[in-house]
Amino acid sequence: MADITVRPEVLGAKLRHARTLHRLTQEAVATKLGIARTTLVAIEAGKRGISSRELRQFAELYEIAEGDLLDQGEAPMELEVQFRSTPSAKAAAEEILVANMLNRLANSSLQIESLLGQPRRPIDLPLIEVPKTGALERHAEDAALNLRSRFGIGLGPIQNLWALMEFEMGLRVFERPLPPRISGAVAFDEKLGGFVLLNSKHILPRRRVTAVHEAGHVLTRTTGIAVHFEGGRSTDRTERFCDLLGVAFLAPAAAVRRKAKELKELSGEFSVRQLLMLALFFGVSIEAMTRRMESLEMLPQGTYESLRDQGIGLEHRERVAEEMALEEDVTPFTPRTLLLAGAAYNRELLSEQQIASMLELSLVDVRRALQDAESGSGEMVLDLAE
Repeated sequence: MADITVRPEVLGAKLRHARTLHRLTQEAVATKLGIARTTLVAIEAGKRGISSRELRQFAELYEIAEGDLLDQGEAPMELEVQFRSTPSAKAAAEEILVANMLNRLANSSLQIESLLGQPRRPIDLPLIEVPKTGALERHAEDAALNLRSRFGIGLGPIQNLWALMEFEMGLRVFERPLPPRISGAVAFDEKLGGFVLLNSKHILPRRRVTAVHEAGHVLTRTTGIAVHFEGGRSTDRTERFCDLLGVAFLAPAAAVRRKAKELKELSGEFSVRQLLMLALFFGVSIEAMTRRMESLEMLPQGTYESLRDQGIGLEHRERVAEEMALEEDVTPFTPRTLLLAGAAYNRELLSEQQIASMLELSLVDVRRALQDAESGSGEMVLDLAE
């Protein structure tokens, strides 16, 4: 065991966290590895070291690089994963994959912040308690308006949601390709803060609503990691509140009514085209906008299903967007993450390859982003008063 130099308590914490992320019990792991459960308990508690052979067995079982287990740094952020109770085998595998990815990205972002001497980021969000009974619609509307007031953004559309979430709310936001059925995931810890992972395969309007949904879990201080699937209505009241908050924050009721009235007065009618323009104005999907107007009793219930049956969809939205000269930028980096990565690279703390590996991006994307950021570095430096 002498060749394993990582501290037993650090290695034990990593192994315990990896087992949890794979939804395996101590009994199951002990059986797979052919060791006593008491031995595994001692290893995870940091009271027993392991051999090179055992390290290899753990790494293969948990699908993790041996180098990651041998990292001498601090023990990783350990958050309990809020797994769905009865998923199918495929859904369970996807849930584990995404929870693992968010855990890695969260720990990588903390590592980069530490390298740059950045202090822990306090969550600059009010605590919202979800009532146990009663309608949640008004609760979500009030919370959305209070948030907008807190950040001084009025009732207009939010152009750069990622910047707002990262710089104002204190969250770390990532966009990565995920299984199609998964919309995103969120991790929250009182000391370490909040982390949001979004499915970059989904169109931007869907990602925006998902992003606010995930922020809702931080607002309600839901600790741990939660992975969220597309479709289906949850019976959990916190989940329902976060669903309502997503659209209420991006498309305030008063603003939706006012803008819809303006569009109708301008054209003399409110058609599908005006509905698409409204969705584009607030940066939400056709479904989100239509259901929002249904809930506000501005459109009859079942309007979205009718539009869907008629084939109204993304193609029509994109056509109207072209007519309105609207473009949706796609970039692998969110604003704050790019700033941190650029600073770490410029100070020679991390290489391009290390940044790509830590943030799970292609080297080409990292190189291009850093070069673009570098192209604007020749600007005049100003003297900022302390």
